[in-house]
Amino acid sequence: MPLSRRSFLSAAALGTLAASLPLRSAPAGRSPGSSAAREPGRARNLILVVSDGMSSGTFALAEQFRRRRDARGTAWVDLYRDPTVRRGLMDTASASSLVTDSAAAASAWGGGLRVNNGALNIGPAGERPAPLFALARAEGRAAGLVTTATITHATPAGFTVNTPSRNDETAIADLYLKAGLDVYLGGGSRHFDPARRPDKHDAFAAFRAQGYHVALDRASLAAAPAGPILGLFGDGHLPYALDHTSDPALAAATPTIAQMTEAALARLSVSGGERGFVLQIEGARIDHAAHANDFPGLVHDQLALDDALAAVLRFTADRDDTLVIVTTDHANANPGLNGHGAANGETDRLFANTFTARKTNDWIMRDLTADSSHAAIRERVLHGSGIALAANETALLGRALRDDYADAYRARRSALVILGQLLSNHYAIGWNGVAHTSDLVDVHAYGPGSETLPGFLLNTDLHHFRRHALGLPAGV
Repeated sequence: MPLSRRSFLSAAALGTLAASLPLRSAPAGRSPGSSAAREPGRARNLILVVSDGMSSGTFALAEQFRRRRDARGTAWVDLYRDPTVRRGLMDTASASSLVTDSAAAASAWGGGLRVNNGALNIGPAGERPAPLFALARAEGRAAGLVTTATITHATPAGFTVNTPSRNDETAIADLYLKAGLDVYLGGGSRHFDPARRPDKHDAFAAFRAQGYHVALDRASLAAAPAGPILGLFGDGHLPYALDHTSDPALAAATPTIAQMTEAALARLSVSGGERGFVLQIEGARIDHAAHANDFPGLVHDQLALDDALAAVLRFTADRDDTLVIVTTDHANANPGLNGHGAANGETDRLFANTFTARKTNDWIMRDLTADSSHAAIRERVLHGSGIALAANETALLGRALRDDYADAYRARRSALVILGQLLSNHYAIGWNGVAHTSDLVDVHAYGPGSETLPGFLLNTDLHHFRRHALGLPAGV
């Protein structure tokens, strides 16, 4: 007889996770799967976990990093060992390109239509499909968005709004008020703050007038009363996980993605009641770090999302009413561990250099300018990464800072990317570029409805798969 999901989660494969993270019980007042009867294969709740911009190399490197540094594996790899989890391979193209951006990818999932890159649920012929979360809200379900980007960024917005351009985040903030989701947790307070908005409109006041609690730091999130919540924990994107954990002030003020996930699940499981809820959780800065060829930034954000996935696994361990989907919208930059001196262990020694990084490359570059001396460059890089650059490497970065460097691959000429390339020599990491790729990506699903996941699917198919599992009608 196949293992049940509950039996599997109690097995040794997740033992180290269970030992390192406190278990969550089912929400008070509700026993697992206790509400009204559902049709077979239908889910009450949907949780989507998205690693934005995760290449297969990122996935593998996160597992290798965690096993080498922490002597335990990732929750995501454990899904491969679980016989109750279904898997498929997904094509990620948009209407305008084989290589999608996040807006078109989220629209394929959210609205079930391939749109041009840059658009949010506005089709090439002007189609306006109803986003998945609008359909769920119309059926009485609670809904929430969690992200480490601005809350108005492309991926969360793709489940919620129709707008021609992903870049108009101020307009998206106003559309969110009309959408009326129960939980918005992420960054991007500048799109709500009257002092920062071009139109001076006080979106904070508008949300409060509609009954939302506005939380602007970790403490106010923890103390938030019941009811809808708008939690914005940064002016722009949330800090990278590596910079967050190495800065006590940031750690005290800003919740992790796992903490936001736990807060959203606790709130939605109550506000959803018998109708249930839908929740999207996005690790957004994985994509940003890949664009910069910043391996420490990349792997720490991937592991932070894995901690959020562990929270989802704990939440669903004793439930039979929740469909969970874990995937990425597209790959990015395709990093991989390269075999430098494999015979004498040089590759492993270089990879271990990543364990000592204290800051992301983004943090390192903040204090470097075209006028920075070679000594200042070397000291800043050493402080952030633990790597002492050689004189020729420092000189090369100095040239890039002065815009006096040209790489044969034109996309790799910014000083930030040159720093990533230089440090990758010390990590044994190679990259294929600095942009999204057309890779086919894995989709994992478990819970009611997961048995119908196709072995191969288009990204638009994932919309229809989820809608069917939730029993939602098509919408225009």
